[in-house]
Amino acid sequence: MKINAKIMLKLREEKAWSQEELAIASGLSLRTIQRIERNGAASLHSKKVLASAFDIDIQDLNYDEEMQMTPCPACKSKEVYQYKDYINATTIEGELLPKLASSMFSSAKIRPVVCGNCGLLRFFASNDALDKLKESKHWMRV
Repeated sequence: MKINAKIMLKLREEKAWSQEELAIASGLSLRTIQRIERNGAASLHSKKVLASAFDIDIQDLNYDEEMQMTPCPACKSKEVYQYKDYINATTIEGELLPKLASSMFSSAKIRPVVCGNCGLLRFFASNDALDKLKESKHWMRV
């Protein structure tokens, strides 16, 4: 199950808790806390105990990709469609996201999104690609 790792991190920092302190407060292992913050993947049980530890509603930890994708930035239409899965981000003559591949034989994962009104095509990188992006010496923050 996908949860919003950014909200989780923000809540942890607001309480001035280390990952270890959150593990103690929630009853989860430190490795579980690290994994959830890294890739946003958590079991329903983990989501419930984290919500309890932060004293928030479980829905507050939901990862809402739809909110990132609508409305269309070009025409403001809400008729936006996303592909159901992530796909490999390889293009003709190179990678769409160079140096973010999980191995030398695969490419970073992206999810295509298209506006059903004007046809604007966007791509959203997977959490794994975003994590690598932040640590990469090949990409610069602008």
